[in-house]
Amino acid sequence: MDLEGKVAVVTGASRGIGRTIAETLATRGSRVVLAARSGPELEAACTAIRAAGGTAAPVVVDLAKPGAPRWVIDQAVAAFGTIDILVNNAAVLHTTPYLSVTEEEWDAVMALNVKAPFLLSQAALRIMMAKRSGYIVNISSTAALEVPRHLTTYGTSKKALIGLSEALYETAKEGGVKVSVLYPGMTDTEMLRSAGVAVPEEHWMKTEDIAGCILFLLEQSERVVVRDLVPWASRHDQI
Repeated sequence: MDLEGKVAVVTGASRGIGRTIAETLATRGSRVVLAARSGPELEAACTAIRAAGGTAAPVVVDLAKPGAPRWVIDQAVAAFGTIDILVNNAAVLHTTPYLSVTEEEWDAVMALNVKAPFLLSQAALRIMMAKRSGYIVNISSTAALEVPRHLTTYGTSKKALIGLSEALYETAKEGGVKVSVLYPGMTDTEMLRSAGVAVPEEHWMKTEDIAGCILFLLEQSERVVVRDLVPWASRHDQI
């Protein structure tokens, strides 16, 4: 895909992996819609993109709220006329052991990590299939490959996102739309550090490494789709 002029929606884009993905797509000429809950951080990210010559529009939203995911897609279309790329990155992580997980925590994590990507993809896919072009990337995690007991809700939600992506892939390919799942290993983000993950610096990937993986997926020829991509730090430990 030639990214010049494409309209990309990136969720969780006010910081961390999402912000770096949005900034990277903008450097390739994409018009980027950044969606996140934090207004000040989101505006700062958009300001940085514009200062570098890119095009960005902020959408302040809590994707766990009813109607919010579809509204984000509506905002993207209102701003730029269409949507070509959707990166479902927004997520919440808790380190609650299995026996201590509450129903409230379970519901909150599933609402943001699974339900929101489902609704965002559903709304975006209708637009993409109508023009037989588009790309949806769902960001899972290596925690989904073998769910640790202290990441019960997060790991389970990211595993559920894999199943959702399989159904999405089968539906999307009929309309000329690509779907990939990215499974980042440990990446140096505020979310992971605030969760108490402490490992040597050489065991972290950087957010720009994950953004590079997004470019790898998107810039394949039209003949190719990479369904699953699992980047690890070249020296890594499990969480």
